[in-house]
Amino acid sequence: MSQQNGGSPRAASPRRGRPLLAAALAVGLVAAGLAGWRMYAARAPRLPPVPSQLGLLAVDLPAPAFRVQAASGAPVSLADVKGEVTLVHFWATWCPPCREELPGLVRLGRELEARHPGKFKLLAVSVDDSWEAVQQFFAMAGPPGVLVARDLDGSSMQAYFCGARGACPKTFQFPESYVVDSRGRLVAYVPDALNWSEPAAREYLEALIGG
Repeated sequence: MSQQNGGSPRAASPRRGRPLLAAALAVGLVAAGLAGWRMYAARAPRLPPVPSQLGLLAVDLPAPAFRVQAASGAPVSLADVKGEVTLVHFWATWCPPCREELPGLVRLGRELEARHPGKFKLLAVSVDDSWEAVQQFFAMAGPPGVLVARDLDGSSMQAYFCGARGACPKTFQFPESYVVDSRGRLVAYVPDALNWSEPAAREYLEALIGG
């Protein structure tokens, strides 16, 4: 005689409600994420358009850290210019385009630093092997009136060259300039010499400073 299974009916498994719970959580996370993004977008500054006609290239990434040496021997880092729009310029005295470009850049940097105290800094970073060549250059060109430093081991220059491009170039050529906004983000760079007397260059930097 066959025996039938008896007993009370089995309770429904609680696992059936888990997909609905997971879906509800996912929707909640998406909604929270969108709300957070909207708050960030509302607070984030509106950056001025990069004047690409001058050769500037737009980027958007955290500015690479650097540690260079001022003429006094004191170290200079990104923290020293925190909250300021900073133009990080890599150059060398043995580079003819650098020697041609630098006086105009220094003149603009002096004017912007005087007009916007505490809001703008030009950092002219030499990759020369010694301070002697740099000092001789400025002895002939006149006092810079801006922050001049040396990249002792080339690490800062490499961090910016590679960071802006997303990969390291095969060769490092000079001059190059990098624009860091007041949030500490790298927003543009110039992979060549630039005529800094162009009105569009000044207007772009002043718009960043004013923003």
